[in-house]
Amino acid sequence: MRGDHVAARILRGDAGALHDRPIVPSAGVEVLQIEQAAVVLGSTQSFEVVNAPAADRLGCVVVRRRSGGGVVVLQPNDHVWIDVTVPRGHRLWNDDVEQATWWVGETWCEVLRDIDPTCRWSVHREKLVATPPERVVCFASVGPGEVVRHGTDGAQQKVVGISQRRTKDAARFQCTLFRAIDMELYASVMSGGVPASLANAAGVGDGLDEAGRRGAAALVISLG
Repeated sequence: MRGDHVAARILRGDAGALHDRPIVPSAGVEVLQIEQAAVVLGSTQSFEVVNAPAADRLGCVVVRRRSGGGVVVLQPNDHVWIDVTVPRGHRLWNDDVEQATWWVGETWCEVLRDIDPTCRWSVHREKLVATPPERVVCFASVGPGEVVRHGTDGAQQKVVGISQRRTKDAARFQCTLFRAIDMELYASVMSGGVPASLANAAGVGDGLDEAGRRGAAALVISLG
């Protein structure tokens, strides 16, 4: 049965240490749980994009991840963070950095469709859609493999963010979804303001815990 030799591991700790752990080139799913609120920068971002005194007052550590993308603000229990590792040579390995994320997004789509069949869900299969200011905050833009929810008015809301870190032997896909997107929280910790497009992102509300459980299980099956 697919998934028999892969199991989800739960890791708890500081957001910086969790991001810094090395990539082991074997198929795996890891559920990450932080112990302190954090403002997480993308690999190429300057710490200057964050209002450090404000972050400190809110009890947030400021760390940088090794994968790309923009700022993500994490608080304990307000999000689901799952990492998926695909080793080179695995049937899901793809040399194309953009297409490599598509199967991850499709897995999340299937989970979210089951949880909320009243909405239409899809995977973004194009290049990153973002102006320079929108690139500063992860959920203010939509990149390859990420999941969007389509409203009845035609509006799209980003729900699952995916960043990627690759070595010559493996790729790690870091997936995040939230209970809600807190615009005020982002505004308070960002030094240059918040892109208006962040309002187009959305959380899954009370369905977060179920989405996390089902998402981890579905990703394990997909990897197996």
